[in-house]
Amino acid sequence: MKTYSDKIKKLAFTAIIILTTQISVHAQQSTLIQDKNSTPLVLCIKFKTTPENAEGFKNVLIKLFDTISHEQNFVAADLHQAIRKPEEFLVYETWNDTVSHFINVQMKKTYAVEFEKVLKQMNVERSPEAYTSFGHLTKK
Repeated sequence: MKTYSDKIKKLAFTAIIILTTQISVHAQQSTLIQDKNSTPLVLCIKFKTTPENAEGFKNVLIKLFDTISHEQNFVAADLHQAIRKPEEFLVYETWNDTVSHFINVQMKKTYAVEFEKVLKQMNVERSPEAYTSFGHLTKK
C-alpha cells in the first residue's frame, strides 16, 4: 500500500506536468489566482473503501466538504458514489488556487490532517489527479 507521502508525491508530480504543459496557468505563480478569467485548479479524486465502511465514509465526505465550503479559495465540489460499486466514490473539486498553494496551505489545515487520519483508519484507497479546464459545454 502506498504511503501518504507517496500519494502526495504522485499528486505533486502530476500537477507539475500539467502546469508545465498548460500555457494559461502560470507555473511560477505561488500566490492565489485572482483573475476570474484564469483557469481554476480542478481536483478529481477517486476513493475506494470496503462495502461495510461505505456509508460511514460517505458521511465523512459530506462533513469534510461542509467544512471546505467555507474556504476562501474553494469554488465548488461534486461528490459521487458509484451506482454498481457503492464502496467507490469520486470527488470533483474546483479551487481558485494554484497546485503549490493547495499542497502547501490547504493540505496542512487541521481538517485535511484529520481527514488523512480517517483515510488510514477506514483503510480508504485514494487516487488523486489535478487538472486544468479547457472547455465547458452545456445543453444547446
